[in-house]
Amino acid sequence: MTTLYLHVGTHRTATSSIQAFMLSNWDALLSRGVFHPMRIARHFPIFNAIFAGRRSVSEVSQDLLLRASKHTNAIDKIVLSDEDVCMRTDLSLLGEFRKHFDVKVVFALRRQDLWLESWYLQNIKWQWNKSLSHCTLSEFVDRIEEFHWAYYDRLLSHLDEVFGQENVLPYVFEKAQMPAGPVAAFCKRIGIDDISGLKPAPHVNSSYSPTIAEFVRCLPFDEAPDKYRAKLENAVKQVDKTLAGKGSDNSTLLLDYDTRMRIMEAHAEGNAAIARRYFGRDLLFLEQMPAPDEPLAQMVLPTDTAALMRDYVAPMIRSLIKQHADTPTKT
Repeated sequence: MTTLYLHVGTHRTATSSIQAFMLSNWDALLSRGVFHPMRIARHFPIFNAIFAGRRSVSEVSQDLLLRASKHTNAIDKIVLSDEDVCMRTDLSLLGEFRKHFDVKVVFALRRQDLWLESWYLQNIKWQWNKSLSHCTLSEFVDRIEEFHWAYYDRLLSHLDEVFGQENVLPYVFEKAQMPAGPVAAFCKRIGIDDISGLKPAPHVNSSYSPTIAEFVRCLPFDEAPDKYRAKLENAVKQVDKTLAGKGSDNSTLLLDYDTRMRIMEAHAEGNAAIARRYFGRDLLFLEQMPAPDEPLAQMVLPTDTAALMRDYVAPMIRSLIKQHADTPTKT
């Protein structure tokens, strides 16, 4: 029976890089019997259609098998990837895939305090949720219970019930536990132990620097039409790149020590349960916590309005002007 790997998260664990890797190596992976359907990086259209009731799991399964059968070489692995799946509270519908495939679920675990910091910056960067896009860090932390999928033990216990514990394949998103990097760690989970000869994984979807994130937090990117929003994002990237070359603060930590410890204490019992259940040890995350006096990144803008205009606003406007000048006019 063909194995179907469901890569369901979580966000901020190199999921975009993994998806770009699968797409850029599509033909090479196919030759190894690994099929990444529809030749797209991320499969949210498939999952969204299933959960919206527009397509049944049986219909999707038959379509995947038909697509796989059209290739001359034998396909023994099919991979569907969409990190937004983990945000749903009930994934039991996906259990119907077991009628058609040997299903394995792949999920990356990032330490919750670090994940929350990255998730905060991501919400500012993309601004898809208006109620979160412009929050201060303290306001964001106050809403931590909304991010239920970061309670990994609850989520994995649910996946155990739907797919069987033996079919749930978590891995820990820490450098020491991913010696060859996150893409290689993911590939091992789907049975690809050797990625030599494949195109290297691109690094995509990086967070903004803390000061630029604060700048963007104050801007209404979520009100811009898609095409113009892309221009705004490109302009901000150029400003961020310029400021990075001027020796900006290199710290990536946002949470103060007490808040960080409070978050991890809330997850301690669940994390320990996962460590014992899947990894046969007491600790899930092995990297040390930051010290109480560890410097924090400063999400603050210049108080000098002239400096703010010179270093942030003017370069952004300049980039927008250049993009407009470089855009071909219709005749």
